[in-house]
Amino acid sequence: MPQEPGPDSNTGAMRLIFEYEGDAVRLISQQRVNMALTGAETPLESRNGHFAVIRDTAEREIARVPVSGLQNTLEVFPETAGEPIVRVTPDAPRGAFTVILPAPTAAASVALLSVSTPPADREVEPGLPPAPIEPTETVLGVFTLEPQGDSE
Repeated sequence: MPQEPGPDSNTGAMRLIFEYEGDAVRLISQQRVNMALTGAETPLESRNGHFAVIRDTAEREIARVPVSGLQNTLEVFPETAGEPIVRVTPDAPRGAFTVILPAPTAAASVALLSVSTPPADREVEPGLPPAPIEPTETVLGVFTLEPQGDSE
């Protein structure tokens, strides 16, 4: 007996292109794409790094995808051969990055998060058990997703 698709059985994906300069992040392009998607994290979990989080209209998290390319340092190549490549932190880092996300029909917004966990060797008051280590999520931006037509 064939199964009927669920209310949110869309298995497509969308490509989002972001620009950033300093702390400001802008969504400059969104496009539905017809491709298999890997790397989406469901069930939802947290670990250190940057993530794009798909949310529905009730702000419930649907999927979380790691984001690479959101850098706050630069590699500087030497002018003279043999000298080391160095990494520097500019005053206002800027760049662009692309994220491919699942595109369920319930997707209403995407939030960019920076997740960090305090170091495990933090100080604990004598006689007290260590408090659980909870990750801290910093919202870099929340962007409304526009309904998409057919994929290309």
